[in-house]
Amino acid sequence: MHTPDPLVDVLAAFPELRALGRTATRLHPRPGKVGVADSHIGGPLLWPAAEPWPVCDDPHMGMTEVPIPADLIDRLRVLEKQRVQAHVMAPGEMELHKEIERVVGPGYMGFGGSGDGPVVGHRWGPRTPQEPTPLVAVAQLRAGDVPDLPRPGGADLLQVLWCPFEHAQDRLTGPAVRLYWRQQADIDIAGVLAEPPTGEVDNEDYLPEPCRLHPEQIVEYPYSQELPADLESRLDDWEHDYEDLVMAPGWKVGGYARWNLTDLLPTPCPECQGPTTLLLVIDSSEFDGGTYDRWRPVEEQHITWEHPDRLTVQEPTGVMVGRYGSLRVFVCPACPGAPFLVDMQ
Repeated sequence: MHTPDPLVDVLAAFPELRALGRTATRLHPRPGKVGVADSHIGGPLLWPAAEPWPVCDDPHMGMTEVPIPADLIDRLRVLEKQRVQAHVMAPGEMELHKEIERVVGPGYMGFGGSGDGPVVGHRWGPRTPQEPTPLVAVAQLRAGDVPDLPRPGGADLLQVLWCPFEHAQDRLTGPAVRLYWRQQADIDIAGVLAEPPTGEVDNEDYLPEPCRLHPEQIVEYPYSQELPADLESRLDDWEHDYEDLVMAPGWKVGGYARWNLTDLLPTPCPECQGPTTLLLVIDSSEFDGGTYDRWRPVEEQHITWEHPDRLTVQEPTGVMVGRYGSLRVFVCPACPGAPFLVDMQ
């Protein structure tokens, strides 16, 4: 697949950007049958059968029901009947709500009941799983298919997996990501795991649909806040949306990260505290209303906004992270083992 030329020549307006160009590989995932040795999203991995399939036994974030003493609810109901207006609390009612919150504890999310059942409090927080959760295959990327894929220690194959539950992490609440770097020649395809184990899934949006990839290398330019102050100021005054023109949405490897929710944040290596580079973007969509014309592939220009197949092109993997956002993996190019951190926008 091929990205159309930008509607506006950014380099003609700001030629100093040319020296800051960085290549990225748009993956262009599209639903289809995938092979175990292919680069793809979802689907089977080139995973040695003799190697245990990874599991997660870290605490999962979730809702816990907490019993509330019946006498506390009875007192609350008495006060509710004393309301003069349905939406205005009676004297003392707020104090009882605060008492219920103290009973439920940290992570309080409210209380309620179902049918004739007891009223319970709802608490959002970490829960220890009863048994380890098998990870879900997210992506398999071959260096031969993805020009911008790093090759730490000579690796030419990256396998990305995650736990399909929410986890409280340093920079996000979301799936816990793990990376596995391999040399494909070391794997005997005849001894590959036929069927990975499956387990409980908390969020169906973390189960990627199998997608074939159509990699395309492009050139991106930095997020405006990474630029010199005078250039950033001129871009702010420009009549066009700079980031929409120079930073590709969708699944990609390499390039620059966009910081549309938090503004620019540091991404230090978790081990050496040195700089990291953008490894992978896992996006909820390949384009939106603002980037539709700029980044929709040439081969799919006939897929208009009203076309019945538009969502297949716009959201091919079925993955949704955050509130229709993107999960980004930053990797340290200097440390052995390629330590990484994850961020969500």
